[in-house]
Amino acid sequence: MAKLSIKPRTSVLHAKTGRNGSPSNGNGHVGLKIIQKGKKRFFEKLHPATLEHLGNYPIEDAAAVDQVLDKARSAFKSWSNLTLKARAKHLKNFRKQLVKDMEEVIDVICSECGKTEMDAIIEIFTVCEHMKYVEKKGPVFLADEERSTGLFANKGAYVSFLPRGVVGVISPWNYPLVLSVGPVTQALMAGNTVVLKPSEVTPRTSLKLAEIALRSGLPADVLHVITGDGSTGAALVESPKSDMICFTGSTATGRKIGEICGRMLKPVILELGGKAPMVVFDDANLQRAANGALWGGFSNSGQTCITVDRIFVQEKAYEEFVSLVQKGAAELRQGLRDETPSIGSMTFPKQIQIVEDHVSDARKNGATILSGGKKNVAFEGHFYEPTIVTDHDHSFKIMREETFGPVINIVPFKTEEEVVELANATAYGLNAYVWSKDMKRARRVARKVRSGNMNLNDVYSNYIISDLPFGGVKSSGLGKVYGIEGIRAFSDQQAVCVDRLGLSKELWWFPYSKGKQNLFRNVIRFLFG
Repeated sequence: MAKLSIKPRTSVLHAKTGRNGSPSNGNGHVGLKIIQKGKKRFFEKLHPATLEHLGNYPIEDAAAVDQVLDKARSAFKSWSNLTLKARAKHLKNFRKQLVKDMEEVIDVICSECGKTEMDAIIEIFTVCEHMKYVEKKGPVFLADEERSTGLFANKGAYVSFLPRGVVGVISPWNYPLVLSVGPVTQALMAGNTVVLKPSEVTPRTSLKLAEIALRSGLPADVLHVITGDGSTGAALVESPKSDMICFTGSTATGRKIGEICGRMLKPVILELGGKAPMVVFDDANLQRAANGALWGGFSNSGQTCITVDRIFVQEKAYEEFVSLVQKGAAELRQGLRDETPSIGSMTFPKQIQIVEDHVSDARKNGATILSGGKKNVAFEGHFYEPTIVTDHDHSFKIMREETFGPVINIVPFKTEEEVVELANATAYGLNAYVWSKDMKRARRVARKVRSGNMNLNDVYSNYIISDLPFGGVKSSGLGKVYGIEGIRAFSDQQAVCVDRLGLSKELWWFPYSKGKQNLFRNVIRFLFG
């Protein structure tokens, strides 16, 4: 079987930020312990729920990144020459192997992220749905596409979708499987080879993914995983040997990557932060909306870029909605994986510090903490209680900045015009949610809210609909993944024109004459005047 190169990877630039802009130490290690062994540095990985030692992973330098890129460049020649159907077959085998090894993957995700088992299962389900879509639709979307030639019936025209080369994928820690596999499979389908750099917080899932790719028979050096810190990610972005970057992470780091790629004229996709509004009108199905708020706000301990964060409820329904959410939150169990809880731990301590800072600022400025609002000291690991905050506005840090934890904020509103203004009162524009039985109103409000993605009477479902493109506006990013837009985003588009008649020369070629000029004047008047 072909050998797949597996190396550890990193997640950000030299930027001192984590997934949601969280502060890290001066080396960009988001608070992880660094171990020096001779000239080599490693970061230590602990189980976030139990603090059990899981292993040490190397911080690869620019030279190691350069070597991996060379291998990926060499493999690109043969991989890009495969037919679309052949690439799709490899991805199908990859998916089937992932399903075979599902229990291994669940164990790794739960142990390295602190997720509940159900959260890990949902992540695998989502990944498999996206992979199946790419392997099925990729050959269709990437085939030459015929285009109209307009007036020029003697011409043929089509667009070809050509691989870019070596794609660097830098993935975050909150969904280490789906946010890696998504861009990786789209890039591979388009004929690129990939160097994946995972977050230093969650390297094990990407390394397991590389093992599975090896077992599935993916050709050697088509996919590399390289671990490290911000300097490793910087080397991948800044190298002239990477032809495209797809980054998922904080807006602060995304800006820096965008600046570098812009300077190098290197294509880039940036999927960045969010502060999703959820608008609940008084005619909505309040029980469903409350259940959606609980799952959308607290699943994965709120560590989701599209998490239900700012909830705006029309005044007439406000008290009932708050009561339903409070009641539902009281019934949620937080705990270790083997207890089958609804909510697990957070993934690393620096993120808890951000949540504590936001909640503390809200409390200090007069907000009401209806539930939670503190660490769950019943456990040794990084647990924070599901928290509901009311009696505050957009002057509060918790309403402006990305909290990225199990916190939902509920605010009343009066009119449609007011709530549109509130929903848009953020630098972010990733996901949004509108709830109403009046679908005409729901669609009208949806069009006024500036977000790259929208759900009506639902939460998160847009992300699992593989035919929908996913990406943000404003400070939430650039470009799209998924759908026809996402698959083609990993390609260079080549416009091709073909002559069909083979005449000795075209009418507008040399030599020019007064008669030819007058002819074209008359044609312009006839066709366009």
